[in-house]
Formats: sequence, C-alpha cells, structure tokens
Amino acid sequence: MFAKVFTACLREGEFPEKWKLQKLILFPKPGKPLGDPSSYRPIYLVSTIGKLFEKVLYNRLLAVAEKEGGLSDKQFGFRKGRSTIDAINMVTGLARAAIQDDKCCAVVTLDVKNAFNTAKWTKIVEALTKPQAPKYIVRIVVAFLLGRRLYCNSDDGEKFFPMTCGVPQGSVLGPLLWLIMYNGVLTLRLPSGVTTIGFADDIGVTIVAKHLDEIEIYANEAIWEINSWLKKSGLSLAEHKTELVLISKRRKDTTVKIKVGEKTIYSQESLKYLGVIIDKRLDFKKHIECAATKASSIAVTISRILPNIGRPRQSRLRLISKVVSSVLLYAAPVWAPVLENKSNCGKLGMAYRLSALRVCSAYRTTSGEAAYVLAGTIPIDILADEGRRLYDKMYAIGESIVLRRQLARRESIANWQKRWNEAQTGRWTYRIIPHIRRWMERNHRELSYELTQFLSGHSLSLSIWTRRVTMVPKVW
Repeated sequence: MFAKVFTACLREGEFPEKWKLQKLILFPKPGKPLGDPSSYRPIYLVSTIGKLFEKVLYNRLLAVAEKEGGLSDKQFGFRKGRSTIDAINMVTGLARAAIQDDKCCAVVTLDVKNAFNTAKWTKIVEALTKPQAPKYIVRIVVAFLLGRRLYCNSDDGEKFFPMTCGVPQGSVLGPLLWLIMYNGVLTLRLPSGVTTIGFADDIGVTIVAKHLDEIEIYANEAIWEINSWLKKSGLSLAEHKTELVLISKRRKDTTVKIKVGEKTIYSQESLKYLGVIIDKRLDFKKHIECAATKASSIAVTISRILPNIGRPRQSRLRLISKVVSSVLLYAAPVWAPVLENKSNCGKLGMAYRLSALRVCSAYRTTSGEAAYVLAGTIPIDILADEGRRLYDKMYAIGESIVLRRQLARRESIANWQKRWNEAQTGRWTYRIIPHIRRWMERNHRELSYELTQFLSGHSLSLSIWTRRVTMVPKVW
C-alpha cells in the first residue's frame, strides 16, 4: 500500500497536505531567560508516513548532491562519514601549517541568527538547480515546502499558523535541503589564504597571512562577502556572537580587529568552536581545564548516587562511568599530543580517577594506577592516544574497522602493561595482579566492596595485616 501511494506521489509530483501538518514543541535552551522567544529550540513532530516518503526523496536527492560538483568538501554537518572532529581538525591543521611556515592564522567563528527557521524557500529551489536535480524531485520539493502548517497547544486550545520559510527541524528531508541551499556560502570566491569550514549552520573562517595588516584586510573582505550572501538568502549574522582568535608563535602579544556589520571584534585569548576551546598558542590548555572541571562535576554526582554497598554490578558502573570518559575524550584526535605534558595529563587524570574509584568501590587513598587496574579502565591519556591512532587510520585501505579497533586496543593494553610494570604506586595490587590482560579476561568479572579492600590493600582492618605479609602469591 505504501509503495503504491509513494509511486503515485512521485508520478504526480504531490506531497499530501496531511503529511505537511506539524506540531510545534519548544525546548528551552539552558541558561537563557524564559521570557525571550529566542531562548527556545523548536522541534516539529511530523507524520510518520510523510517521513517515510521523505526518506525516499532523500535517498534520490542525496545521490545528486554528493556527486562531483555538488556539496562542498568543506561542509561537515549532516553528512555520512563526517563529524565535528573533521571540521575542528581542518581548522587546527591550517593553523599548525601556518605556524610551521612562520605565518599567523586568524580563526573567526560566525553565528547565523535563527538559521533553519528563516531560510528562503525560493533560494532552496534555486539551489536545487545547480547540482541539476531531476525535475520531478524539484517539483515534489516545492510541494513539500508550500502549504506547510504548524500547530501548538495554548490556553485557548490548538492554534494553527502557516509557514512561509525555513526547513522543518525534525523532518528527514530538511537537513539535506539546508545543506544544498547553504552550499553557496562555502563556494564563494574569497581572498587567497582564506578558507571557510561549515558544520550545518556554523561557519568557521581561517585567514593565513604573513603580516597582521594582511589578516585584517583579508578577514574583513571575506566576512563582507559572507554577510552579503547571507542577506541575499534571507539570513543574518548574530554580530555579537562573532569570536576571533589570532594563532601564532610570536612571543609578543598582538591583537587584530575585524568589522562585522556595525560591530568591531577584537581578537581574544581563545574561542570555542564546535565544543573545543582553541587558544592563541594552540596548546589546548584551557580546553583541558574546562573538560576536567566538567568531568569532575559529573564524577562527583555519580559518586553520590552509587554507594559502595548495595550498589549495581561493576559492569553497570563501568557503563555509567563512560559518561565521564566521553566528556574528557571529546575531539581527542585533535588535542591528544598535548597530553605528553604531565600537567595536562594530570588535570584529566584527577577527574578520571574519581570515576575509576567509584567503579571498583575503592578508598580514596587508593592510587590511580591501582584503581584503573581494578576497575578495568584504561588510563585516559592512553585512551586519547588510541583515539588519535584510530582517527589517523580512518581511511586506511585493506583493514576492516573492527580489525583496526582490535589492533589499537591491543597496543593500548600493551602500553598500559608497560606503565603498570614501571609504576611506583599500587605495588600491593601489582603483586596480586601483575598481568592486566589476564585480569580483564577473567571469568569472574565482578568485584565486591570487600574484595576491592583486599586487592587494593587500603582498609582499616587490613592495614595491620598487610604489613606482616612478606609475600603474596600471584593469583592472576
């Protein structure tokens, strides 16, 4: 039945009216005043059958958009095999290359006001003709956009409103239509040394030049071109949200300024781009500090709800602790090399150690090295390096993803074992558990509160007894 209906829609170029009716749901943005309409993120609930038909259109339109001459390689949002890490890596890669060539690199982040809700439909249809989309798909897209209505609940009952612009947030086809329309801003002809990187509606602009006055000239020209294109497309920049950082290896602090509309923006110490804080020395110190603070808060919250006695099993605790490691390891392939600095590694390790102590129910006096082994959690710097190695081999030919992950994990455990052999702390635990792989592959996988006390040697009842023991057999 669905196939017959969808085939008829494709043949006649129609998108039924009932499938275009959408319910508005508003999610408040954290930390924003509730009385401001811009403090809410709109999501639309649409017909499930309509979304199935959208998927049919999406697959056909995607093949057209992804072919040569279609979507720009500098767009990383809403695309398969691309992520925020790729976009961040391109920005930092351009900055590193500039520093190596004894040049400066300015990074500008631009924010578009209410982007998805204000895109002009005429611009979307006009953009569809550039990748030469089939006429029947263009006709159905026009039918998909025209006549859309939304409704929401109010004190006076349901209220209906017609839509005249924007792509539905919550639909299947909406993100792809946005990328096709927004592709024009990433293909603008800009001055030499200027690169635009897109992730959905976010725009990052890098300007590489030898002298600071050249950076200001090129940046102002590029931003003027981008702003002009946005205005023609019915979009506008949030000028007050524009950020600028100048990356260089010069010891003398220098400042550059750019003009965004009527506002003058001065370079600052750092900026946040797609969740990563990029500073002027590209050493990611501030990012690591913020990640460690956030992860520590989460670890403390988890410790309050997970008692040592009467708690869930260790396997479940390890799953819960993944929240901490995911916060710490976000975009690790970009900044993992800076963990060679013991100070940076120590900041992340403090938050990570709290999580490991909760997993294995160990005393806070237990060393981090012993807690990691008992909990079966690989140290954070080794995990970060594993993520970097996997990312570097992402496009390797001849190896499956599963095999690459297995090889990377074996190398990580080998590095961990070497560190465990040479560690100065946790020696009581080492005498009982000298081989990490055997311990992690054991049949009895759960630790109890009492067993952890014995294996760590940290408890009041065991302290006197452990001093008298001269040799403990290697059990594992």
